[in-house]
Amino acid sequence: MLNRREFIGAAAQSTLPRRPNLLYILADSWRGQALPMAGDPNLIAPNLARLAREGVYFSRAYTSYPVCCPSRSAILTGKFPHAAGVTRNHSLLPLDQPTMSAVLKTAGYRTGYIGKWHLDGAESPGFVPAGRRRGFDYWAAYNVAHRHYDSVYFRDEPVPVRVSGFEPDYMTSLAVDFIKQPDPGPFYLYLSLVAPHAPFTPPARHATYNPAKLRLRENVPKDAEQSTRRDLAGYYGLCSAVDENLGRLLTALNDRGLADDTIVVFTSDHGHMLGSQGLDEIDLPYEESCGIPFVMRYPRKLKGGEERDLLMSNVDHMPTLLRMCGLESPSSVQGRDLSEIILTGTGDEPASIYAEGRLHSVNEWRMVVRGYDKLVVNSKLKATHLYNLAQDPFEMENLATSTKHFRQRDELLALLNRWRFRTGDRVPTADAALLR
Repeated sequence: MLNRREFIGAAAQSTLPRRPNLLYILADSWRGQALPMAGDPNLIAPNLARLAREGVYFSRAYTSYPVCCPSRSAILTGKFPHAAGVTRNHSLLPLDQPTMSAVLKTAGYRTGYIGKWHLDGAESPGFVPAGRRRGFDYWAAYNVAHRHYDSVYFRDEPVPVRVSGFEPDYMTSLAVDFIKQPDPGPFYLYLSLVAPHAPFTPPARHATYNPAKLRLRENVPKDAEQSTRRDLAGYYGLCSAVDENLGRLLTALNDRGLADDTIVVFTSDHGHMLGSQGLDEIDLPYEESCGIPFVMRYPRKLKGGEERDLLMSNVDHMPTLLRMCGLESPSSVQGRDLSEIILTGTGDEPASIYAEGRLHSVNEWRMVVRGYDKLVVNSKLKATHLYNLAQDPFEMENLATSTKHFRQRDELLALLNRWRFRTGDRVPTADAALLR
């Protein structure tokens, strides 16, 4: 029988608002332009369209580094990849880095990770021991592989579990089972799907896009059209397959009566050029590579059907989502808490975002976007690209050497340097030259 103090404590606890669930869905290599809400004329994705109608679509979301490992480290730590210690693919996220998953677990969340991890070195597919799972209790994942069929994953033992059929279908079934587990407390589930990452081999039911009928972006040169159409047909097929599985997840939340109190995020680690600028790469400062989708639904507190042009980086995901769950971020976090702006529309909106790429190579670059002005510099802090994205959304006219834009270029360079110094981003060659 409870004594008076215990009774009062239990009663007070019962009146505390329940923390929301968090379902974080990451689709590998999904570029921000490939969305119905973004005006993509090709993609069939009714569930993403529904998610945007019932939530908010953020049209100016960026990755902090358009490569898998660095980007994923930024999501989990809220720090730029150079500060998190993950500056290239096949890196191990240092064990001393605080993570969003660890904070949520400490707060009593049931935590789960399903799919591709890619923060545990180069081993493929790779068993990740419990001590390197960063606060995730339920585990149905592997370090890295890009196989849509005949893949494997691991649970708590280094024994591979074979996936039957199309991997996103199977992994979504695991996610649905996780959601359906009876539990009085909140959950945090991170579902990391490989699709639409190459190879562009969708299941037959979605291999329905006709390459000849696809509308290409205006920055795809003539000599790249044929290969771009072929790749896009498979890419879009994979996107549609992911969209179908998104629908299954939304249905599972509805069936359990959890939709109103679950924050659903759909995003990616980076985009893909897919023929734009004549390139078929990632890790480039173009919009197709750096721009990512970000759609959020939270019916309890977020009005649906809105589009926000808020500048957002994926280093902002951790502090924003933790605050929306009623939790504080570690002091090491470099991202911005955008929760007040998102939930109430009040507060100062970010004036700029910062990104980096190809670090520790001769082709390393940094990028700053202020409003619709975008500057890219090389390892010597020399401007290589300058665009106004409002007037030139396809980045067809590089203004970096235009005498009419020198003042604008220099202002943006000063802003970029402020970002570097604030985040501890050293450019050894350039900084040494500045000190001479």
